[in-house]
Amino acid sequence: MSRRLTNQQKRLLEERREQILSSEDLDHALSGRVISQHGQHVTLEDQDLNLHKAAVRQSLGAIVCGDYVYYILEQNEPVVTIRLPRENHFSRIAFGGAEKILAANIDKLYIVIAPKPEPSPSLIDRYLIAARYFEIDVAFIVNKKDEITDPKELEFLEDYQKLGIDVHYTSKFDADSITELNTLLEGKTSIFVGQSGVGKSSLTNKLIPELELQTQKINASTGLGNHTTSSTTLYHLPMKESYLIDSPGVRSFNIEHLPLEAIDAGFPEFKNITEPCRFSNCSHTDDPGCTYQAAISEGLISQRRLDSYQQIKSSLTKSIERQVKSGRRR
Repeated sequence: MSRRLTNQQKRLLEERREQILSSEDLDHALSGRVISQHGQHVTLEDQDLNLHKAAVRQSLGAIVCGDYVYYILEQNEPVVTIRLPRENHFSRIAFGGAEKILAANIDKLYIVIAPKPEPSPSLIDRYLIAARYFEIDVAFIVNKKDEITDPKELEFLEDYQKLGIDVHYTSKFDADSITELNTLLEGKTSIFVGQSGVGKSSLTNKLIPELELQTQKINASTGLGNHTTSSTTLYHLPMKESYLIDSPGVRSFNIEHLPLEAIDAGFPEFKNITEPCRFSNCSHTDDPGCTYQAAISEGLISQRRLDSYQQIKSSLTKSIERQVKSGRRR
């Protein structure tokens, strides 16, 4: 399971990259980046920004949006033969229990929320756990800011701001907010994630004036018809070396492939609670001598985050136990 790399891992992978780049396999190979993946094929972009539908050598395993690859022409048809080592990836559990990598080589992950549909703090916490685990920098976008009628409904965001996570407000009707967002995205590969209906695609349309043209080019390559954000897709932003990955909206985000310690990393404010509770089996609710409740009283953590932490940890613990029992996890 891949995550953002340590310095030693980066050095080893760079050595591997150099070995790959000096191999005979590259004598006639061309470089590209994967724009989207469709079944056994990918759409990739070459160095001249041309799009190609390409097959993938089975030995490579999954090739995903954002991957850097090398391909060759076999009977004038592109075939991906090499995938360069990933800087990181972002994944969830798909139907059937297998890990599904959504995208790779991401610089910034933006959790997009809006007044409607009502934000799901539990979903947000799961996104944050995964982003922390894969060590991807994260921020919030509150879209449809013109529809905010009761600011108190978004007060829960203060929990994340206390952790140093930025919150940005946008609306497709506010040109200044789109300009500011363009500035934030410049020089990076960013990904938008969030619930269905929060306006990720609407923001993408505003950020990329030529999006329809890009979409038509991608559709011409895949032959799959109009883009409806049914698959994760990488688009060029107007700024140099700037890319945006638009991902399908979700109702839930399953992190059952992550280890239990990933949850603790996703709740970094709890690290300040160094004193153990009076009872080893403390429920962290109304038990006497509970240091978590004391931390809530002192404003160090919030009750909402504690409830979320307990719910997610309990759910993941039970899932891991089931996976071990069935032999799907050691």
